[in-house]
Amino acid sequence: MNELLKVVQKAIDEKKGEYPVLYNFQSVNPFIDYVVICSAQSLRQVYAIADNVADRAKEHGFAVRSIEGDKDSSWVLVDLDGIVVHVFQNEERDHFKLEKLYADLPREDFSL
Repeated sequence: MNELLKVVQKAIDEKKGEYPVLYNFQSVNPFIDYVVICSAQSLRQVYAIADNVADRAKEHGFAVRSIEGDKDSSWVLVDLDGIVVHVFQNEERDHFKLEKLYADLPREDFSL
């Protein structure tokens, strides 16, 4: 596992992100290597996880291209260049079902 993935994994765990999964996009998208999806119990936790992912990435010298969503968003996306992290409030994750969209891609549990 590359270093940035380890940083992301630890950052999600530090803020108690739930059900993290990792999808490998390398064979289908030249711009994205991995997509991470995780859940949170509340809006506050969604933003705390996304913010922690961005902060930890910066601390380790990685660029954060953008963060989509804010403190009132139930879905926040963190773009770390080759890795995209989706943080959902539980209900939003159930509603959008990105896992169904990515069902054909290699998937692994991303829990620590």
